[in-house]
Amino acid sequence: MVLAAVGKNGTGKDYFLEYVSKKFGLPMISIGDVVRELAANDGLELTRENLHKTSKKYMDTYGQTFFPEQVVQKIKTANSPNFLVSGIRPLSDVEFLKAAFGDKFILVDVVISDDDVRYERMLSRGSDRDGKSVKRLREYDEGEEKLFHTSQTEKMADYVLRNDGTVEDFYKAIDDFYYNYLAERLD
Repeated sequence: MVLAAVGKNGTGKDYFLEYVSKKFGLPMISIGDVVRELAANDGLELTRENLHKTSKKYMDTYGQTFFPEQVVQKIKTANSPNFLVSGIRPLSDVEFLKAAFGDKFILVDVVISDDDVRYERMLSRGSDRDGKSVKRLREYDEGEEKLFHTSQTEKMADYVLRNDGTVEDFYKAIDDFYYNYLAERLD
């Protein structure tokens, strides 16, 4: 089983996957890890700009599915029948992973209904990559949509996980998802 998460920036996708990984002992790989590894191998400092350049370089050279291909290769050579994948963005990533793993691939869309709530949570993580306002966050969302067709990617989800409440509410929703949906699909 391969589980991945999609959703807008700041919805808790990585938080969800990290929680599942830690609580239930499932290994995780990130497309970002692959990009960072390649940038480091190229002797680049791991800045956002260099990571974007590295992504572009490898996709321009090897095609749009280069990064999910690397993830699939790592998963297939790993010593685990179950894996979590973070960093899914473009529709092509989801399509490639679905083709590679068939019904063993599960996609979860992590959703926060209110942009103000999403923005406040992003501020609380203290990352300098996050937007300076709700307006800027929405502009970022529009850019992601144009570049990655995120709404189409989200529609491909097998499960929608809401993150509108407290952290404890989110933990409970994740536990419910695990015990009522995911556990029976593990190999």
